[in-house]
Amino acid sequence: MNAPSIRDSGELAPGPCTTYDLIVCHDDRVVFHDHYATAEQRLNVCVGILTASDILADTITSDRAGRVHDLHHAHVSQWRTDPDSVVNAIAKLCRAWGIQVYVSTTEKRTAAPRTLYSVITEYGPGQMVAEHFADRAGRTTSLIERAQQFFAAPGHIPDSVLDDEQRLAALVATFLMPATVCLTESVLDEDHGTYRPAGQSLPIR
Repeated sequence: MNAPSIRDSGELAPGPCTTYDLIVCHDDRVVFHDHYATAEQRLNVCVGILTASDILADTITSDRAGRVHDLHHAHVSQWRTDPDSVVNAIAKLCRAWGIQVYVSTTEKRTAAPRTLYSVITEYGPGQMVAEHFADRAGRTTSLIERAQQFFAAPGHIPDSVLDDEQRLAALVATFLMPATVCLTESVLDEDHGTYRPAGQSLPIR
């Protein structure tokens, strides 16, 4: 399955019902995941995460940070008109350093849940799928459906696995090796209208 690092979001106009996700991965794990009100804000945070935060300080040297800044400023004419194309260019630069930058733009159809339960499956460089659920039960159901597709008939998964989403994720990851599967939770920051990671989950292999 090939999931592009940048998803085209041109058909969605900024507004209160549209969210702009930014996901940054390094060493086969999600190190940053958040949501923004506009694509321009997402671009600004992306540059900040890569050049001025401690999240990737061991990987982004001052020279590399300078290259990100140079690339960012080289596309100044697109900051407002096409910010996703700038993120795309930055993402391509970062791949050589083992860093994957992903974005997705979605239209919210209901009120935002207070907690977002996510499944992040990374198949390889530039190949990632992020699934988000409004509750843990929805995520568990999805994991069960994914696991069952690897069996000829239902009933082969032990109850001890069906009742434990960590074991379910590990089972899915086993069938998808060498892919990694991460379960993450994000809490809604109502003051800013964004989700903040509730904790950092290591990949399940």
